[in-house]
Parts: sequence; structure tokens; C-alpha cells
Amino acid sequence: MYCIAKSVLEEVRRALTVPETSGILGIDNTGAVVKFHHDKTGRTIAHRYIPDVETLNRIIAQWHREGIKFVGFVHSHRAGLTELSACDIRYAEKIKRHCDMSEVLMLLYIPDGEDFYQFTV
Repeated sequence: MYCIAKSVLEEVRRALTVPETSGILGIDNTGAVVKFHHDKTGRTIAHRYIPDVETLNRIIAQWHREGIKFVGFVHSHRAGLTELSACDIRYAEKIKRHCDMSEVLMLLYIPDGEDFYQFTV
């Protein structure tokens, strides 16, 4: 279980107001999630989120220079969908392999109820 800063949760609530939106998460040297970047230029097509990989990679590189490590994503679902989808899991597995990570944090957010669910893949 990751400790997530209250400020990060508040940023997520403000940014991800509809389902199938997302952003990346970063941890500091204590292992706490202290950074969130909303993927404003990602797209949603037919209930599917498509990230702006180029922009997100630039943010991850910037965080690296600041001592922040990319740890995963926050992703929003519609009410009642409190589990990761098969697509979410495949995406996390792809990121894990590409970035040589032992696990990827997937924070699921339900805007309707402002509920969070934490998973690692």
C-alpha cells in the first residue's frame, strides 16, 4: 500500500471529473506519492483512455531530474466499476516491462462518489 499525499488526492479530485481520464503519479525518496500530473492531452475514445505518451515521458524525465520517481497512474472509471479492467492491467504490464519496474501503482478513482481504490500490478 502506498501512502498518498492529501494534496495529490485533492488534485486528482479537481482534475479527473469524468470517467476515462488519467494522470501519472510520482514518489519522493520516502516512498510517498507526492506528485500528480493530469494527462490533459490524452484522449478518450469509446470509453477508452489513450495517453499522450510523448508528454508524459517528458514529465517523467523532468521529475527524475527533481528526484521524483514515476510509480504509476491514476485512472477514473464510472460509478460501479471499482476494479481494473483487462485493458488497464495490460497497460500496466506493458509499462512495467518497458520501464523495468517491479510493480506499477494503479490508483482507480470514481468521480461520482469521489472514491479511490489502490492496486499494484
